Amino acid sequence: MTFRELYLCAAIHRAELGGGDRPTHAQRKQAAADVMSAYLDLFDDSYFPFTIDDVAKWAQRYRKGGHEVQTKVEIALAHGFRCPFHGRGKGPCSEEAEAGHIVQRSRGGPLSVENCWIECRAHNNQR
Repeated sequence: MTFRELYLCAAIHRAELGGGDRPTHAQRKQAAADVMSAYLDLFDDSYFPFTIDDVAKWAQRYRKGGHEVQTKVEIALAHGFRCPFHGRGKGPCSEEAEAGHIVQRSRGGPLSVENCWIECRAHNNQR
């Protein structure tokens, strides 16, 4: 998942999209409008870079993606959407967003809002 897709999933989370796997065209348009509104509220941006098909695809992934996708969104909403190592002399950030564990999984650290932050794949792999 890229940072851009993480932003979209956060807007989907805020829009509280429900529904089935085969929405009608009208439902897809309404869902895209709801997500666009949530996106603009979250990020104070006047540019919504996603299509109706993008919204439908990621809404389904968000619903069916299980705990990991939803937890990434909750972590980003709690701690921010930017890699904490960005601009700190640790090299350039990559586009892929990952949940970086504070207490590493190998040491028993859970995938939770309290134990994770969002960081890019490049910096997550350096640690």
